[in-house]
Amino acid sequence: MPEKFEALSIFLILLPGFTAAYVTQSLAVRREQTELDKVIEALLCSAFLFLVIWPFFRFSLPLSWSISTDGQFHTHANYPFLLTLFVAAVGLGVAFAANINHDWGLGFLRRIKVTERTARSAVWHDVFQENGGWVQVAMKDGKRALGWVRYYSDDVEERSLFLEDASWIDEEGNERHIDGPGLFLTKDSEIESVMFLKFRTTSEPTAL
Repeated sequence: MPEKFEALSIFLILLPGFTAAYVTQSLAVRREQTELDKVIEALLCSAFLFLVIWPFFRFSLPLSWSISTDGQFHTHANYPFLLTLFVAAVGLGVAFAANINHDWGLGFLRRIKVTERTARSAVWHDVFQENGGWVQVAMKDGKRALGWVRYYSDDVEERSLFLEDASWIDEEGNERHIDGPGLFLTKDSEIESVMFLKFRTTSEPTAL
């Protein structure tokens, strides 16, 4: 068997797992991984995909070879198998990302007292993904803002928020509505606390 064919076969076997891992990485904020962690995850994804799909293709490989009577080497690609692997890899990546974002797997394990961990990378993501909505934000310089959380930073160290339908709140608790799409609070705003509200209100926040 030619070396190029062997290398291509190995590549096709590993590619679905790396595809699934890449899709997951693109759609979910995850805990920091080492290069070894990423490789192991991709290998596990590839193994899972092949174990599920192989029976439907009679345990064949997506790429095979043969030698004709005249000694010529020929390769044969099973395109339906390759397409199925690609679609399944993307689907697995999307499902894995959804599991991380919604914390389904570890949420179940927490309910049965197996663990206290969540699938997300930090409490910052836990809080905003499970709550969101109307918030009142207090900053280090004493300023306060009220608005609907539309976006929040993936990077915990960044600590930035974008509030729609936003207003500044003065010392007397009066709102000064911002005439525009919203208010972007960057890392330099130095957010000290965020109070999550059931409805729009300017009640005093509880300090962290």
